[in-house]
Amino acid sequence: MGTIAPPDPVKSIFGVLYREREIWEQAMKRIETHFGPIDFISEEFPFVETDYYDDEMGKELTRRYLSLETLMPPDQLTHRKQLSNLWEEQFAQDGKRRINLDPGYLTPASLILASTKNFFQRVYIGRGIYAEVTMHYARGDFHKLLWTYPDYYNHKDVFQQIRVRFRQQLKALYIDKSNE
Repeated sequence: MGTIAPPDPVKSIFGVLYREREIWEQAMKRIETHFGPIDFISEEFPFVETDYYDDEMGKELTRRYLSLETLMPPDQLTHRKQLSNLWEEQFAQDGKRRINLDPGYLTPASLILASTKNFFQRVYIGRGIYAEVTMHYARGDFHKLLWTYPDYYNHKDVFQQIRVRFRQQLKALYIDKSNE
C-alpha cells in the first residue's frame, strides 16, 4: 500500500493570447498582484496555428507564455482558472474577450493546463474546472499528445527554459529541506 503524502510543488505558468498591448500589461499586473512575481516572459509569437479565436478576438493575435517565481501546490490550479476567467470577462468588450488567459503548471514530467470544458483526456478537479496533461517530458524533451495544442508544441523550447528554472528551484528547495 502506498503512503499518502503531500504533493510536490509545481511551477505555475500562463499561456496568453491578446491583440492590445495595454490589455496584456494590465493582465500582467493582476497576475503579479494575486500570485506574486513573474520570473519568465517569452518573446511575442504571432498566433497563426488556428483561426479559432478570430471571430471573438480578431485577427493578428499575439501568443506569449509566462511563469511565476513562487512555486504552488497543484490544487491551486482550480482557483487560478476561475480567477483568470473572471479577468477575461472584466477585460471583455461588447461580450467579446480581448485576452485569453490559460493557467497551468509544470511538473518535472509534464505540462498541465486547466479548462472549463470536459473531454475524454480531461480530469475534473473541482468547481467546474478540468485539467489535462498537454505535453509530457521524457528523454530530454517535451512530447505532444493527440490533443496537444499546436502552438504549445511549436513553442516547447519556452517550456524547456521554464523547466530549467523550475528544476533549479526544486533543487534549492530540497537542499534547504535537507539542512533543516
